[in-house]
Amino acid sequence: MIRATKIGKIGRGRILCVIALLVWIAACHKQPVQPVVPAPPAAAPPEAPRTPPLPVPNEWPELPLPPPLLLAPPEPPVPRSFRDGKASFQKGKYDEAIRQLEKYVREDPTLQFKDEALFTLGMAHALACPQAECRTRAATQFRRLVSLFPKSPYSPEATFILSLQYEVEKTKTELKTTDEKLKRLTDELERLKKIDLERQPARIKK
Repeated sequence: MIRATKIGKIGRGRILCVIALLVWIAACHKQPVQPVVPAPPAAAPPEAPRTPPLPVPNEWPELPLPPPLLLAPPEPPVPRSFRDGKASFQKGKYDEAIRQLEKYVREDPTLQFKDEALFTLGMAHALACPQAECRTRAATQFRRLVSLFPKSPYSPEATFILSLQYEVEKTKTELKTTDEKLKRLTDELERLKKIDLERQPARIKK
């Protein structure tokens, strides 16, 4: 009797355990399942600057062609009259040099050698003769050179020669004036001497 009671108690205990387990399982099924919220994605690191891909040999940009070289035009030949005039001047043949250079200055339309021609022409006139007429002709050519070609390398030399000629003419003028004054003084002295000589006999008689 006692054993049956023990068995009954054990059976009831197991039944209670099973019922409690079923109740707990049912309770678990009734609770709402919390949704799993995914974590926000991490911020992506900044991208490194992309270097443009190198072009393949067939895609290199075309470089512009260099401008064509501008060749200087050939210098015109030296006119014969100018060449002959310079040669005559170097040989001391000033009259022939004047004739050839005047022909070149008068007939040749180019200006390449004209400043040199005017300077040589002025020098030839100055050396051709010592008379004032030759110096005047030389000064005319030097003034033409300075007026027409102020930036020529011959212009400073022509200006210097003109200044020397001016000083020479000024000195000659001053000397001429001095000579005239000396002549007047001499004439006056001679006149006074003559007057004094005429007075001497009268004084002697007294």
